[in-house]
Amino acid sequence: MSHIELNAFKGLRNLTCVLVTGSEHLTMESFRVLMAIPGLQYLSAHSCQLSSPPKDLFSNMTSDVVELSLSLNFPTDYTCLYDLTAYSALDKLRNIDLAICSICAVKTSTVVRIQSLNLNDNSMKGLPESCAANEVSLFPNLSSLKISENGLLFLKKACLPSLKFLDLSYNGVVVRSFSITQCPCLQTLWMSYINTGWMKLASNLFSHPTLEELHLEGDHIAFGSHDRVPSNIFANCSRLTRLSLAKNNFENVDDARFLELLGHLSLEELNLSKNKLSSFSLSTLSNFSNLSRLELMSIGISSIPDGAFDSLKNLYWLNLTQNDITIVTKQTFSVETRQRLRFLYLDRNPFTCSCQLLWFRNWFVSDMELFQRNASSRLEYKCNNLPGTSLANFTMVDQACVMSHAMNVVIVFTCTIVIVTLTITSIVFRFRWNIRLALYEAFRGRGDVRRLRLLADHFDYDVFVSYDKEDLPWVYGKLMPELEERLGLRLCVHERDFIPGNNIVDNIVECVQSSKKILMVFSKDFVRSQWCQFELTFCMNHVMNFDDVLLIVCVDDVASRDMSAAMMAVLRTTTYIQWEELDDAVHSFWGRLRLALHEIIPLDGAL
Repeated sequence: MSHIELNAFKGLRNLTCVLVTGSEHLTMESFRVLMAIPGLQYLSAHSCQLSSPPKDLFSNMTSDVVELSLSLNFPTDYTCLYDLTAYSALDKLRNIDLAICSICAVKTSTVVRIQSLNLNDNSMKGLPESCAANEVSLFPNLSSLKISENGLLFLKKACLPSLKFLDLSYNGVVVRSFSITQCPCLQTLWMSYINTGWMKLASNLFSHPTLEELHLEGDHIAFGSHDRVPSNIFANCSRLTRLSLAKNNFENVDDARFLELLGHLSLEELNLSKNKLSSFSLSTLSNFSNLSRLELMSIGISSIPDGAFDSLKNLYWLNLTQNDITIVTKQTFSVETRQRLRFLYLDRNPFTCSCQLLWFRNWFVSDMELFQRNASSRLEYKCNNLPGTSLANFTMVDQACVMSHAMNVVIVFTCTIVIVTLTITSIVFRFRWNIRLALYEAFRGRGDVRRLRLLADHFDYDVFVSYDKEDLPWVYGKLMPELEERLGLRLCVHERDFIPGNNIVDNIVECVQSSKKILMVFSKDFVRSQWCQFELTFCMNHVMNFDDVLLIVCVDDVASRDMSAAMMAVLRTTTYIQWEELDDAVHSFWGRLRLALHEIIPLDGAL
């Protein structure tokens, strides 16, 4: 559509809205006809390639249009300057939408009394020219100005006495030259996603007595740096009640710094989402008693202190989505807080589904609307420790949760200690002789105690021989002839030297204590004899008390699996002499035995 007759809409007395979207050949004359339709309040001419109208286009005509939408108009003459002068003739026009029109500058030569102007997503480098030569405002009634995503680099002096809403988001470094005092009635300011992290912000940058709402999301402001962010950046904001600081830099912001920056504000809504508040405690928020809405999404907290939000008596909205919270207990929120909250978002937290979480699970199931941000958020409440299990489907038997977590910990700890103690005791008992002999070998002296005992005591025997009765033929036929007849030693053997009528244990003790040395004859029968094992145990204690050693001879091969623990310990720590019937082996056996007994062999026997 390109041409519209003057009386094309005659008779449509109730017509209030016309859309001519996509009429790329629409003429200015047709645009004037549309604006002159009696009773028309809204006109949309998107994507019509309309450039700025001639200054006299709407002169000598009456228009009832209140809202005019001209977005996505890319003029064919490639002129990026847009002149609003023609709209000064339209007394009822209040809102103009010029978003996405490749506009690089806006001007007017006369006063335009519109109230709202949308210039989002254009190529503006500065604000519209708003000051006449005599400092009179060219937009005296403008209350809303949207100029986001334009790449603004500077802000010249502005004369906008009625401006209440200003959106400067997604622009360059405009904050350096921006002075909020140029807008004396400003109530809402959006300055989101302006990278100011590397800049030093001016003192009192956002100080304004009428400012009520401020959005600084994604600006990377380093609030922890005293050099870049002065403590008075929000000074004199007595009416500021809604503040969004999501996606900034709160590193090194502790409780004192947080209160220094914001503690004087009477905030009702606060957004701190997507900040790492590692040095900040949630209890500090109790200083903001007027808070009714609190956004703490993705701030990295792993637990909620009991009663952290109970002092916020006006809080009805709390968003704790996507943190590291694992447990919510009955003490986390008081009864009054639970009754007061109308929106509580805890989805996408790694809940540990156990007895501790069972109470919260029951609360969640009983009032799902309280916890749902949207229709699908219910599915984002999951058991992190139970893959594939949602919080709603998590169940536990009541009996399993009778004992408290602390009691379970005590029981597990106690059982662990008992098991470890029993294990250590068993190991020590099993290897007690290995341990004793190892300690004995490590700390024994150089034989001084043994030599003094040999010199001082009176001994009835030179060698006490411990053997099993099945080995008696070898003792009588081999050992005694060699040691007693050839070496002149006196041996103590059970059958010959034990005193008849005495207790066996007494005989063993007295004979061992009356002997200079102790010789153990290990054999398969020695292993099976309880008296031999008793003698071995007693003799081991005896030699350790007197810094001596046992003399061990093995008359046959004994498998290690058949040996007692004491025998194994002795053989692992003491060099023993193996008996064999071969001539060379016999000669070597007696030679080694004489060497072991050299301290007690008489001189004539040694010769």
